[in-house]
Amino acid sequence: MSVKDSHQEALEPPAPKRRRAPKGEMRRMALLDAATQVFARDGYQAASMRDVADIAGITTVGLLHHFPNKVALLRALLDRRDQRVVERFGELDTSPTLDGFLRFLRMSMGFSVEDASECQAALMINIESLSDKHPAFPWYQEKFDVVHGHAQAHLGSLVEAGAIRADVDISALALEIFSVMDGLQIQWLRGRESVDVMHVFDLYLRRLGKDLAVGG
Repeated sequence: MSVKDSHQEALEPPAPKRRRAPKGEMRRMALLDAATQVFARDGYQAASMRDVADIAGITTVGLLHHFPNKVALLRALLDRRDQRVVERFGELDTSPTLDGFLRFLRMSMGFSVEDASECQAALMINIESLSDKHPAFPWYQEKFDVVHGHAQAHLGSLVEAGAIRADVDISALALEIFSVMDGLQIQWLRGRESVDVMHVFDLYLRRLGKDLAVGG
């Protein structure tokens, strides 16, 4: 492409974006909900497109019209998860206070256990993607780096603001927090009738707050 062509394209008004029809969007969401159920039950590797189609009440050919293969379905599911995180936490106040940080952690945990199928599907795929051959490996690796980076930066801002003890090992603390959250999700999924996951997490946050408080 020449510079002239590029300049001409830049001057041309962009083509209007086609909005997906509400019915089509609803169908797509229903397919992703069905995929969530299958991935939660079987994991990604053992999941079949036929099972997803059966749960959604359409033919496999109909499913392939929306998602040409299982990798495309997985990527759409991960994209939806990202979008939901942005919608939930995008406008959250992250002022450097200990109480605000603890509230954020509680909101994050509540989001993780909001839906059992989504929680289980996410954990199943996360574990499978420890293999670098898994199609979700790059996504989960990036999320690991980003989430830990954000947590460490937030904790660092709390140290600078004098909101928590200055001697806190923020890298180790971030690892501890996420380990507790991941572990509690597994315990909850294993015994949903007996495990009050938010109560247990609240107890952990109470102890954490006392430990981090200046002069605590």
